Amino acid sequence: MTALGVDVGTTNLKVCRVPDGSVRSVRTPDDAEALQHAVRRLVAELSVGQQVDAIGITAMAETGVPLDRDFRPLTKLITWRDQPGVEQARELDPVELYARTGLRLSPKLPVVTWRWLRDTRPELLARTRLWTGAPDLVLAALTGVHAMHLTHAQRLGALDLRSRQWNEELLRYGGLDRLPDVVEPMTVAATTPNGVPVVLCGHDHLVGAWSAGVRHPGQVADSLGTAEAIITPSQGLVLDDVLRQQGISTGWYVDGVRGCAVSGNGAAGGLVEQRLASLNREYDWLNDVLEPVGAPSELSIAPYPQGRQAPSPDPTPTYDATRPVDDPAEEMRALVDALSFHARWMAEEQTRLLGIDWQSTVAFGGPVRLRGWMLRKAAASGGRAFAVLDSPATAAEGAALMAAEVVTGQPAEPLQARTFEVCPQLTEQWDGAFWHRFHKVVP
Repeated sequence: MTALGVDVGTTNLKVCRVPDGSVRSVRTPDDAEALQHAVRRLVAELSVGQQVDAIGITAMAETGVPLDRDFRPLTKLITWRDQPGVEQARELDPVELYARTGLRLSPKLPVVTWRWLRDTRPELLARTRLWTGAPDLVLAALTGVHAMHLTHAQRLGALDLRSRQWNEELLRYGGLDRLPDVVEPMTVAATTPNGVPVVLCGHDHLVGAWSAGVRHPGQVADSLGTAEAIITPSQGLVLDDVLRQQGISTGWYVDGVRGCAVSGNGAAGGLVEQRLASLNREYDWLNDVLEPVGAPSELSIAPYPQGRQAPSPDPTPTYDATRPVDDPAEEMRALVDALSFHARWMAEEQTRLLGIDWQSTVAFGGPVRLRGWMLRKAAASGGRAFAVLDSPATAAEGAALMAAEVVTGQPAEPLQARTFEVCPQLTEQWDGAFWHRFHKVVP
């Protein structure tokens, strides 16, 4: 069976074909119609000489665009990074919002963006026939149908998680109730004019986790890119304000059956890249610096240039990625070690608060190509199993696999990951540094 997976990421748009693993990629356009054109072109390229049996779609969340009565975009894509509604976000009660939606209050939530549009561009909002997210634009480009996956709907900030219905009070706050139909996970959303089933697969972080085999409580996914997300499936939906206080969002998992918790760190691969640029060094140099792995760096860093999101949120910036240093190699080892410890801290808190025994981690995303970083992450994992997915397009490949599973009814095997082994003595050294040194730097 041949299936295609489409992933609209913050930086790149990728289309992957399985089972052969062919990938096409371009920069993600900031214009909705350009995005749709690019998707159709890449899908056509990978369909040449193939009988495509299914197409899966995944994408970033909190990104969308208002469409007019002819379904033409009224603005450029408004992404999760734009966050125009800083003032409008202050009008919502964070405790009540979390109790309904599982989301921490943030200007990046589309419901806040709608309120900003209502306050600043009411004529544009009045012309809006439909708000559509990035994956919904892809679905419309391929099938002409507008619909939204549950895990993207839950990131808008207006979906009641328990009922899976739009919350009328939050819609009134946003001033917009013209939204696509929400489709249940693991179902066919529409078909192309040629009769190919198309599946909305969900939020790209979650689809990547699912494709990595993270499907049950006790398994943790580490989604690495410019930012980093730690994803923990739970037995069911959990809405506990203690999680909110620790900066952790909750919701439905990509299968629509289990719940999940997500912690984020906005400074991961992007921070490493920024620091390398300030030191005028390259990634090959960094790889040499990070290996071999011995004891963690004695230099302690709190790796938060714009504050910490989770756990224990703190908006105070603490790390200056441009300051001069005497020993660039030791600085980079210390920074990577601190980021590795922080990822562990997020996973420790999520699993502890969910009452889950954390057993294993799978990491995926661009930075996994840095073997030294992954070895240090493995050492920082507290003796738990640690593996890495080398796929250049994990989320896109996962979307293709999920679409194939939905269409055939046959369970898809997870992508194969490489296991990193760490000797007990090294684990003990890193464990001590995590509990007794890192936690003194990041109280």
